[in-house]
Amino acid sequence: MSVNTIQDEDRYRSTTVPAYGTQLFWTAVVACLEMVVISACAFGAFLAYSAAVYGVIFFPADYALASVALGVLYFTFCIADNQYDLLGPHWNQHSCSRGSAALGLSFVILLAVGYLTGNLDDYSRGTFLAQLLATLLGQITIRTVLWQVVDRVRWHGQWRRGSMVVLVMPGVRDVGPVRAGVTARYEHILRWYDLASAPGGAEGSTSLEAQLSEIRRECRALPIDAVLILFDSDNMEVVSNIVGALSELPVRIQLLPVGLAELMRRSRVGSYGHLRVLELFCGPGCLRDRFLKRTFDIVVATVLLMTLWPFLVLVAAMIKLDTRGPVLFKQMRLGFNNEPIMVLKFRSMTCLEDAREGFRQAVRNDPRVTRIGGVLRRTNIDELPQLLNVLRGEMSLVGPRPHAVAHNQMFADQISRMFRRHNVKPGITGWAQVNGLRGETDTFEKMQKRIEHDLYYVDNWSFFFDLQILVKTIVSKRARLNAY
Repeated sequence: MSVNTIQDEDRYRSTTVPAYGTQLFWTAVVACLEMVVISACAFGAFLAYSAAVYGVIFFPADYALASVALGVLYFTFCIADNQYDLLGPHWNQHSCSRGSAALGLSFVILLAVGYLTGNLDDYSRGTFLAQLLATLLGQITIRTVLWQVVDRVRWHGQWRRGSMVVLVMPGVRDVGPVRAGVTARYEHILRWYDLASAPGGAEGSTSLEAQLSEIRRECRALPIDAVLILFDSDNMEVVSNIVGALSELPVRIQLLPVGLAELMRRSRVGSYGHLRVLELFCGPGCLRDRFLKRTFDIVVATVLLMTLWPFLVLVAAMIKLDTRGPVLFKQMRLGFNNEPIMVLKFRSMTCLEDAREGFRQAVRNDPRVTRIGGVLRRTNIDELPQLLNVLRGEMSLVGPRPHAVAHNQMFADQISRMFRRHNVKPGITGWAQVNGLRGETDTFEKMQKRIEHDLYYVDNWSFFFDLQILVKTIVSKRARLNAY
């Protein structure tokens, strides 16, 4: 058994930091500051609305208590959702989105209590909207600032960061990326044990037990929080024995099959009957997520069509007056689960070639693009008829852009797992498009980059991720790159 001992002075210095530098201290600071900011924003919005609408500022106790209650509810929901684990994924990866969800739920509970107690008679809709907007902006701002502060505090070692011991089973290779991944979470690897292969029979059991006894003895003397065991499929029986032996230590025991490390990054623990299973992310998987995404698609698509129909009629008339031909261009593309769908667009070219017959992408200064078509393509207006595809359930507002059938076939044998992008419905806009990866993909590198972004969206889908992409589609200049 070889042992790699990490004896960095900075690492051990962090185990004796004073109370004001502990993780517990910073967790309390973060939670209390957010609660105060939410309460202050809610009450401040009420005062501002009263001054703007009624021309007078008054301080009723009911609104002050309601604002404090909102802050306490927000604090409670964040605690329940484990959002103040400053080393956990809810804080590091989904900080603002989960905080916003907790704030929305706090408003719902507060309004429900007010309705049941009959205290909503004097609560105006204007005050509610002002408080909702102010607290949302306050929550996003304070959490963004605190995220930066906490990140800096962790980086400079101003609290005892999580420390761990790593056990590498015999025969396991390529553990470098695992070490890098652990380091990225600011955790200390105090010991790195490479377990030697033990011979079979009683002698092998004795040898393994001797190694584990030595590991247990050292671990009890170290300030560790977890033991990480790296293994592969050949070590399952030995891993079970090691877990049993190390269960005597008051620390978390974590298992990582090294060969599946990349899949584990996109996985979550689920259930099948009474069994716990490992599920791989493939977009909105559970019924709640699918219902939320579909409901949002229907509501937004319906509102946009009802609002924009005069403009859409005007665009159709301009296309008709500009060149001969139909207003809408229909093209067969692949949708969810590789099912063919007929995608609608405003016609922006003089020809109507089908994707299965000599498909050719638009290029810069393409002579086929009409005068009005150039404007429609640069502004994405030509995509608006796809709102009908959304209502029909063939597309979503956000998702990987559907490629022409011939375009998919062109790269299918060159890019691995390309068709995994069809595990979700295609979208009118997508993560690749808001990152400037729209337009012509005439090279392997361009298409590969687009597919990478599409698969990132599939593996990291969330409702708030969809909202982020929609906002970027409207305001980001990158979303309009290569539009011609």
